[in-house]
Formats: sequence, C-alpha cells, structure tokens
Amino acid sequence: MASLTGMFRKNTLPRSFWPLAALTLLAVGLSIYRLVVGLGPTTNMSDHYPWGIWITVDLFLIPIAGAAFTVSLISFFFGYEDYRTVLRPAVVAGFLGYAVVGILLFLDIGRWPQFYNIFAPGYINLHSFLEEISLCVTLYVIILTLEVLPIFLERTKWEKNIRWIERGIYIVAGTGILLSTLHQSSLGSMFLLMTHKLHPLWYTPALPVLFFLQAGYTGLGATAIAITLIWRSKGLPVNRLLVRRIGQAMGINLLLYVFLKIGDWMGAGEIPLLLKPDAFGWIAWLELGIGILVPLAILFTRFVRHSQGPFWAGVFAIMGTFINRLVITWVGLAEPSPLPYFPSWIEILITVGLVAGAFLVYDRIIYAFRLLPEKPETRQ
Repeated sequence: MASLTGMFRKNTLPRSFWPLAALTLLAVGLSIYRLVVGLGPTTNMSDHYPWGIWITVDLFLIPIAGAAFTVSLISFFFGYEDYRTVLRPAVVAGFLGYAVVGILLFLDIGRWPQFYNIFAPGYINLHSFLEEISLCVTLYVIILTLEVLPIFLERTKWEKNIRWIERGIYIVAGTGILLSTLHQSSLGSMFLLMTHKLHPLWYTPALPVLFFLQAGYTGLGATAIAITLIWRSKGLPVNRLLVRRIGQAMGINLLLYVFLKIGDWMGAGEIPLLLKPDAFGWIAWLELGIGILVPLAILFTRFVRHSQGPFWAGVFAIMGTFINRLVITWVGLAEPSPLPYFPSWIEILITVGLVAGAFLVYDRIIYAFRLLPEKPETRQ
C-alpha cells in the first residue's frame, strides 16, 4: 500500500494534478492576502450584503459532506452492514468538505484574530443559531478527524495507538450523527429569522426539516458519485446491489422532501407564485425539475438498476441543492440597494482554488490509502 510519502510520486500523478495544484496555491496566497488587508479591499461584501459567495458555498458543501453522517447512520444504527464498505470514502469526503467549509468560514470573519470567542464562555450566546452551528461544526470536525485517523494510520507504527477509536466506533459515530443532525437542521433555522427578506417560495417554518432531508439525499448522491468514480479509477467491478440500495435510500429522502415542500407551498397559498412569469418562478421550476423530478425519474424506474443510475441521480440532485442554497443565501435575499453584490475576482478564485484543493487531496488519498475493499461484490 502506498504511504503518505508516496502520495505525490511523479509517475502516479494524473494530468489534472498540476492545474489543480496551481489553483490551490493561488487560493492559499490570496487567502493570506485577504487576512492581511481585510474584507474591504478583497471582497465586494458590504453592510447591505454582509454574506457573499463564501456562505453560499459553505451551505452547499455541508449537505454534500453530509455523506459521512448519512452513511454512518444507515450502516451503524439501521443495521445495513453492506453500507460499511463505502463508509470510508464517505467519511473522507465529509472530512475534506468540512475542511473547506471551515477555511471559508474563517476567511469570512471580519475580526478573524478573535475567532476563538465562539468557544469563550463569556462570549457564548446560547440564543444564537449561528453559535450552535459554529460549536457543532467544530466538534463534528473533531469527530470526523477521529474517524479518518484509522484510514491514514493503519499498517503504520501508530496503528496500535488508535485502536481505541475502532473499539468505540459506535460512540464516535453516534456522537458525529447527533452533532451533524443538529447543525444540518439549524442551518435552516437560521433563515427563519429572515422572513422579511427571504423570498416566499423558499421561506417556510419547515426550513430546518427541509435542510435535514436535503442533507440526507445530497449526501447519498455524493456517496454514489464518489464510489462509482473510485471503482472506475481502480478498475474494480461495481457492487450494483449496493449502488442500487444507495439510490433507493436517496429516493425515499427525495420523496419526503418534495412532499413536504409542495405541501408547504399549498398550505401557504404560494402555488400562484410558481406560475408567476418572473425570475423566481423560473428558478423554482428549474430547481424542482433538475434537482428533484429528474432524480426521482431515475430512482423510481428501471434506471436505478443500472450502475450509472444512482450516479446521475446524485449529479442532478447536487445541482438542485446548489440552486436551492444559492437562492436562500444570496439571490432570494436580494433587496433594492445602491450597492448590489457580485463576488470579486478574489472571492471567486479563493473559492475555486479551495474546492480544487479538496479534489486534489481526495484523488491522492484514493491512490495512497485503502478506501474500498479490493474486490467488491457484483451481485445484481
């Protein structure tokens, strides 16, 4: 098995390595520049728009990174043992996703040298959803770190020192599931405070539940994509039965989500807004079509039996989640202002570079460490 020292061996690097590495290094340099000179010279955020593209990307990546808690819940506590074969790719993806989220959140803090105040007892606000999210995300990253340590340290001299994690994996995983559940739903709760700003098609008292369900099907979709790509890259046969089960679980989450969403529109009398010929009506139909109806058409037909069915359902579901989080965090909050917001080139390059870095590291981890069984079952 390859080691950490062999992750960047020249003859194993893909063609995409150098472009991704260049984008990552550029993002690191621009991030340092942003911390030195401040938000004003580097971003287009203002008092009218204190949240920008970084918050949008954060709220988009968090449900994708929810792959870790979703697969952990199904495998450890719902009794589906075969899901454990894809737990490692899901946990690593979750860890890298939350790493990017953490960096972007840090860059988003105006007075970043005082970031530690969220943990200081004298500054903790027990009535703040943002405080609860900050604490839960921080603690969950610690849990994810514990879960990925056995992957990185197995077959090394440190392997014996981390066996306690494997012995207590139910406690570790259970704590992670609890923390992730809390902050996935609290992200939606945070926007309940913005009833006067958020567009009615997206504002609803059910936002916490919708955010939680969205994390479930988006995380499963990301898992289906990740394991399919890993099996392809390693030339391994696809476990079609497992992929189909992931697709079926994803479909159940999607159905619950769309029933709740449409039921809320009907109960609030907002169906006419869908038929209104404006930008928000078109965006709502785009989100509903791409992110929900297309995946459902794949997952509840014979296409789910094909190894590529859940893969493409995951792709479309993630696209829908991006549209949803883009509207909730940015487009749907827009208001008449003398200073309209559009991200600066520095904001865009930092975002692109950090995401590129996550893909780069994930690719190298796939190469260097054992994330999947070498010979997965190929049952139909």
